[in-house]
Amino acid sequence: MTDTVEATKSDNSMRGLILILVGIVLGVLLGLFYGKTMWMASEGPEKALARFEETIEQKKSDAANYRQEAEEADDPQVAQRLTQEADRLEDQLPKIQARIEQTEKTVEGVEADKKAGKLGFAQSVSIFCEFCGDLFLQVLKLLVIPLVITSMISGITSLGDIRKMGRVGLSTIVYYFSTGAIAVFIGIVLVIIIQPGISADDTFAFRTDSVEAKEGQTTMEVFLDVFRGREGDPGSGMFPSNLFLAATNTNVLALIVFAIVFGGALTTLGEEGALVIRFFNVCNEAVMKMVHLVMLFAPIGIFGLVSSNIAKNGGGAGFLEQLQAIGWYVATVVIGLLIHAIVLATLLAVLGKRNPLTYTFNLLRALLTSVSTASSAATLPVTMECVEENNGVSNRAASFVLPLGATINMDGTALYEAVAVIFIAQTLGIDLSTADLVIVFLTASLAAVGAAGIPEAGLVTMVIVLQAVGLPMTGIGTILAIDWFLDRLRTTVNVYGDACGAGIIDTMVVQKQAAAAEQTPAAT
Repeated sequence: MTDTVEATKSDNSMRGLILILVGIVLGVLLGLFYGKTMWMASEGPEKALARFEETIEQKKSDAANYRQEAEEADDPQVAQRLTQEADRLEDQLPKIQARIEQTEKTVEGVEADKKAGKLGFAQSVSIFCEFCGDLFLQVLKLLVIPLVITSMISGITSLGDIRKMGRVGLSTIVYYFSTGAIAVFIGIVLVIIIQPGISADDTFAFRTDSVEAKEGQTTMEVFLDVFRGREGDPGSGMFPSNLFLAATNTNVLALIVFAIVFGGALTTLGEEGALVIRFFNVCNEAVMKMVHLVMLFAPIGIFGLVSSNIAKNGGGAGFLEQLQAIGWYVATVVIGLLIHAIVLATLLAVLGKRNPLTYTFNLLRALLTSVSTASSAATLPVTMECVEENNGVSNRAASFVLPLGATINMDGTALYEAVAVIFIAQTLGIDLSTADLVIVFLTASLAAVGAAGIPEAGLVTMVIVLQAVGLPMTGIGTILAIDWFLDRLRTTVNVYGDACGAGIIDTMVVQKQAAAAEQTPAAT
């Protein structure tokens, strides 16, 4: 009977994986070959025109600021470098102006086509794809808060003796910080060897308001915000004054801290605490059942996410244009992420005593979901399902390691930030010293921890790394056009690192604790 149930689960898992792959392939094909039409029908040219106009204003403002700084600079070499950068930015203005004029003609043509009713079908397709993708992502995010609360409390209370949690927690944090440091080191070595910034074209680089809002913050201020929260926001920080507001803002770290303390307190209440523990155990199982239900519709949601994201960036032609401008940078990040994934698989085999190929194959649904959503938090429900049910990791390990990892373990983000900062320095012709590289290593490792498991959080924390080595924030616009694509890849590595951590901690700590607990009565 048990074998039959396991075979059925395996068949269902394989069927779900195939359907997700079909959804991704169809979404990619639609985005590449019909995405430009969808882009035109959904006000893409109008948005592009506004972005180009903003870009040319940014270039003019930055050039003027550089010239003023050059006049005020005491060091002749600094003044010369600032003047050269101002000249370089001004030389880009005619090319941007030409693109503005070209886009204006495109806008006029699109308006004529809309009046003639030629883009009605494409607009309907765009709306449908965006609706399917947004709905799927929202439902996944809906499950994050109840899953984190119930799984963390269930995991903490399953440890029995609250003192056992200390070893699990310490081992998890050491693993996460170690792999993050390895990721940053890989990124720094690769970007120095490949030097992608030398051949990059940042003519159409632009910056968003969300990135500029972080200007001026230091690494220490960011970490203080992680602990105490932002001023005037009672739902932020590790210890918020309003837990419900923290849940509303998806402040997962605060919920994890509360669940750890609450779960630990329940273990000290005897039979009365046991009733509440059973309640949360049942709630956790119910939430996982809801995850199974949501994943039935995953292929449609993933199809919508993939196709709409490609279409928003101009379809296949727009993606190729972005790729050509900074292709070596993209290649450096992708190679670094692949190398780090191999390192994680190796650690899983050596420390976790698990077959990395089988383990990774059983994680494919979670990895494909992370590629589609670009959010480790939204992928968390699927990751827990794959780790526990497909790979046999105990709930004790998974329910603690995975939610914590979705919050503080950002290996892919750390690697990306290190590569991006040195790449920006290369595009500006700035040679970073060994001391600067050490600062990049330390700051990228720490800043990634402050990045929430949400799309494009790495861009915001990158501002901190740029400021740490004194690089101008103008360079961040160079990588912004292609970041939507790399965001999905680094999120996948983040999720893979979480899953590998769960397998390693389960083998090295949780299973040993369970074996020791079984031997204690016999010894007695």
